[in-house]
Amino acid sequence: MGKLVIAIGSKENVVEDIHALAKRLISEPELLIVTGKDIRNAVIGQASNMFPDERRVLAIIDPERGCIEELKAQLDVLKEKIFIVLYSFDRESGLHQVIEGEQVVLEQDKEKRIREQVLSVVRSYGKTMTKEGFALLKERIKDESILGSELLKLVDYVGDRKEIGSKDVRAIVTETHEESFLRLFEAFAAFDRQKMIGIFENLLENGEDILAIQSYLVNQIRLLLQAKDMEEVFRAAGQGFPLFKKTFLKWKEGLDLDAAERKRYLPYKHPYYAFQLSQTSQKMSKRDLIAFLDMLAGFDVNVKRGTKYGRTHLEYGLLRK
Repeated sequence: MGKLVIAIGSKENVVEDIHALAKRLISEPELLIVTGKDIRNAVIGQASNMFPDERRVLAIIDPERGCIEELKAQLDVLKEKIFIVLYSFDRESGLHQVIEGEQVVLEQDKEKRIREQVLSVVRSYGKTMTKEGFALLKERIKDESILGSELLKLVDYVGDRKEIGSKDVRAIVTETHEESFLRLFEAFAAFDRQKMIGIFENLLENGEDILAIQSYLVNQIRLLLQAKDMEEVFRAAGQGFPLFKKTFLKWKEGLDLDAAERKRYLPYKHPYYAFQLSQTSQKMSKRDLIAFLDMLAGFDVNVKRGTKYGRTHLEYGLLRK
């Protein structure tokens, strides 16, 4: 069963708004964003699909009223199958007079938007957040679409404690790029080519150097291989972070590594981050991880020899599974 939402927002916030709305409608949405002359073909094409992806969210950006009037019949059919967001920059667009749907007016001030969502989530779980914690959260969350999931991680992490502070945020809310790398591995484990390339392209567009990406991937694979070696131990400990943490810390007590080398090893990572790595490693085979590591080693050699096609080589390596 689908749904149609008519949202009023701004050009400055359209990307964050669309992703946030999509995740509000369904977990792990498959977004299709269209605007201008592409709207008509997209709507007709989706409406003619007898078995559309149930996770599909069709986001139509700033459509003219006449366009929606013309496509109303198709949209009425389509909203029973998939989720549709009509996102307008104009409060006087009158789209709600053309087609029935849930109306949402989105806050344009980004800080206020984040504050309202934080308050809504933490209060629903009987928690509070310190000013310092909120300031750090704002700094680390570049993509509002992941705010909800990060808040739930924080709630889970603090357990019975009522207050979420900056130390908790620092421990749990990863920098946006680090979160992207973990999502890249999850997409790799699921063999989701489209998502892999999307995350990779996003990292490059956000200023990450291609060799920095390669280096980070190498380090992550080494950690994932370590987690893989301990998979049965962690699995036997039971599900959930609290049980994992107890086993993890006990395992760490029996190790004695040189301080300079510790950053390379899983036991010396923060327990929650190690938990995330452990969860990801269970979705991948050791063979695939080693093959991925070999690919990255070959990529490193090619780049340092002066290849002009570093981006292409790494994209090919990501897809070659």
